[in-house]
Amino acid sequence: YFSVTLRGDRATTRQQAMKNLVLLACLGVCHAAWHDTAPAVLASIDESSGSPGRELIMIRTFNPTDAMIERMVRIRHECSPGREVMIAVNIPEIKDDVYTLEELQQILDNQAKLKEKLPPSSVVSYTSSEIKGAFPLMEKLELRRAGLAWNYHDEAIYLAKRKFESGYQSRTGQKWINSGLWVLEDDVDWSGNWNELLNKYSKADFVSSDLKQKTFTKQLKVKSSEKFQQRFVLKAQNATEGYVLVADEHVVKYSARFEIAMHQAMEDGCHAHSEYGTATIATKLGFRVEELDQFETWDDESEDYRIKSWTRGDNKEGNQRELMKKHFEARRREGRAILFHPCKW
Repeated sequence: YFSVTLRGDRATTRQQAMKNLVLLACLGVCHAAWHDTAPAVLASIDESSGSPGRELIMIRTFNPTDAMIERMVRIRHECSPGREVMIAVNIPEIKDDVYTLEELQQILDNQAKLKEKLPPSSVVSYTSSEIKGAFPLMEKLELRRAGLAWNYHDEAIYLAKRKFESGYQSRTGQKWINSGLWVLEDDVDWSGNWNELLNKYSKADFVSSDLKQKTFTKQLKVKSSEKFQQRFVLKAQNATEGYVLVADEHVVKYSARFEIAMHQAMEDGCHAHSEYGTATIATKLGFRVEELDQFETWDDESEDYRIKSWTRGDNKEGNQRELMKKHFEARRREGRAILFHPCKW
């Protein structure tokens, strides 16, 4: 089946409502193009593979601050034992001049702090070289800035999840039962209880935020493999140009069956920058897609907008981080459950 749900507990603006209507119309047109093939794809995936068991929460990190580490500890405490929480640490590698030796040492020191605060069983580490070892095609797709894991989340998630499963089996003597996966970035936080947020999307196969359509330009094409382009780029009826669905990746859900489908696609050579690859694959294959609309809203004309403006610009001064922190903590005191990004303090 095919379903898209755009939801939010707070009133949306007229612009957001129009965006939602346009997105639904676009997806409806796309559905007609592959309506006959989606059921066969979904039927090939065992829907019972995710039951029984617990959802897994993966928090991806690279250079965690002390506050980020404490946030991970809190999330782990809030979500256990109903959900398992693991931390996926991307180990930096010396390459070109992306990082100085001093910066590399600082990153490694911060990662060491994380491993001191969390149980070893909840932390896995991986490198870009390991990703390329699992998927040799990624050698051609690697973007110079920040490495593979920064741009291709799905491949990093695949590798980290496999390592977690292997460790779990070694410790318990049992295989991890796939019951779905939530992936959080280390600089996102929720001012309520995380379980309450995640429970709202129990029926979805794929959840992400700020879904929108984007023409599949040459700039996007170079970030994907030929097989992805052949199989998953969307095209409306009578259209000359293809398009993809772009989404923010601060909080993302994969149902058990969608995760299996993603693994099959990657193992078959389908790779794309995760900001558009994951949502596009989910849509093309007919999975149930829901938009997470729980982030703090910012009035462009208010004083508070100077906090949000940092997320889209180059202003990363300490006072901006403190303003965001102050705003987040105020929401917690008020008992208002809202998502915040970026939480860089």
